[in-house]
Amino acid sequence: MPPKLYSDTRDRMTVWARRTPSRRLATDATIDVFEVGLVDSAMTLAAQAFTSLLPVMIAASTLEKLKPLADVARDDLGVQLPDAVMTDTSTAAAFGIVGLLMLLISSTSYARALGRMYGRIWSVPTATLRQAWRWIAVVFVVAASVVGAALCRELNAVPRVGSLLEFVAVYAVWALVWTAVPMLLTANRMTTRMCVGSGLLTATGLTGLHVAGTLFLPRMTKTSQDEFGLLGVMFTVIGWLFIFSAIVVVASSIVGSVAKDAGPLGIWLRTSR
Repeated sequence: MPPKLYSDTRDRMTVWARRTPSRRLATDATIDVFEVGLVDSAMTLAAQAFTSLLPVMIAASTLEKLKPLADVARDDLGVQLPDAVMTDTSTAAAFGIVGLLMLLISSTSYARALGRMYGRIWSVPTATLRQAWRWIAVVFVVAASVVGAALCRELNAVPRVGSLLEFVAVYAVWALVWTAVPMLLTANRMTTRMCVGSGLLTATGLTGLHVAGTLFLPRMTKTSQDEFGLLGVMFTVIGWLFIFSAIVVVASSIVGSVAKDAGPLGIWLRTSR
């Protein structure tokens, strides 16, 4: 394409994309999603989530009291892992303490990565070491939400309205969790409306992922396990966590773009606690 023709085409597209407030907002939101480094941010969060999830699944699969939670996660992923229940109380207790320490150490890195992501996208300070309890709170909130979303599948057994109840319950779980997470990690420096908007948008994407995961994830995991063994399972889990994290990043970026806009919605989002 000749340079002048390329320049004219680019200018016309720019004028078209910014001719109306809605087009301008959509253009800015799209640009912001790419500028935050979607792939890098999502992969960082996925890796941190993976290193936090693995110790939990190991601990849950070896402790009798936590085994039902491990079974829920295993059924949700479609992973056929061998059962390993420790019968020696002292050994199980020792492993439980070690597992808990591993959880706290590794999973706070996930919370810190989330905090850095929100801070970079929304240009706000995040929780510091003095507020480390916020990282731990985020860890337990996110972990509980994953189990809660999996347990919502039981609602599918309700006649006629089971699928609708499951969908609504999963959406409510994700909306509450991903509204609370940015509130905790930004130490209440963001407006409630921005956090709620981010939570609702994140919940929309994650609920869609939950529905897709229900249909395809167990089959994909089983195929990967048959083809490549445990390594295939790990690749599948990492891929699922990447999509999960990408939804969180995109939702946060879109809300940040809307809040910076000069339109009435942007003003409404950023001018109220």
